Amino acid sequence: MSVEKFKTQINEGYTFKGDYITLGTGIFDNQAVTDTHVKIPLKTLNRHGLIAGATGTGKTKTLQVIAEQMSLKGIPTLLMDIKGDLSGIAAPGTVNDFITKRHEQIGNLPYQASAFPVELLSLSGQNGVKLRATVSEFGPVLLSKILQLNDVQSGIMSIVFMYCDSEKMPLIDLKDLKKVVQYLANEGKEEIEKEYGALASSSVSAIMRNILTLEQQGADTFFGETSFDPQDLLKKDSQGRGFINILRLTDIQDKPQLFSTFMLSLLAEVYSTFPEQG
Repeated sequence: MSVEKFKTQINEGYTFKGDYITLGTGIFDNQAVTDTHVKIPLKTLNRHGLIAGATGTGKTKTLQVIAEQMSLKGIPTLLMDIKGDLSGIAAPGTVNDFITKRHEQIGNLPYQASAFPVELLSLSGQNGVKLRATVSEFGPVLLSKILQLNDVQSGIMSIVFMYCDSEKMPLIDLKDLKKVVQYLANEGKEEIEKEYGALASSSVSAIMRNILTLEQQGADTFFGETSFDPQDLLKKDSQGRGFINILRLTDIQDKPQLFSTFMLSLLAEVYSTFPEQG
């Protein structure tokens, strides 16, 4: 295949109706071919994608380019920052010879260093806006999944929530949940048995152990008030650029339950509050 044929195929393949973002230019025989832009239509950005490669191949930079391009199109994003190297988007970069040469090879995409609107978020002690949610908002089904409870233990969790609802007792954090479970297993045992039946002590003990495990992973810092609102992730700045929301995860790599707790909460909120778009 000749360079000209390659250029024709790329340009025909990446020509479509509607707006798009540009990732870069095509590579032929290990050389960048000017003005063969690789694009992603905006209407396809709600689909799944994968950026894969060995260390140093540019996965993080690719993610940054996508987030920056989407911001310029007025589309907010949420990025998970595991290594702590994404926050640089908030400051303008430095133009050097490599960048200048690279953009000459790409063609028709002049480079201008600029800062992007960024909101730093945190689930733990990291600097940033603290994301929190109440236990009541999770509900017994989602919380049982997080605590990895069996059917019997999940039934007890449902009873705990029903009791709190009937008594108009909000469950704010894990301390509230532990206190209610302990009360129903001891002082409130007779009261709960009349309405819902006996609670097996072994199952109650297992629930308490799983709550403690969740606490040890730092979830006690996540559960509480004031609850985060997914709508806050959809902000734009005065120039109409979408905010790049960066969740800092550098200190919770060894706390999978804390991260999965947040993700389940976020996805549940998005599913129940966002409009259906296909």
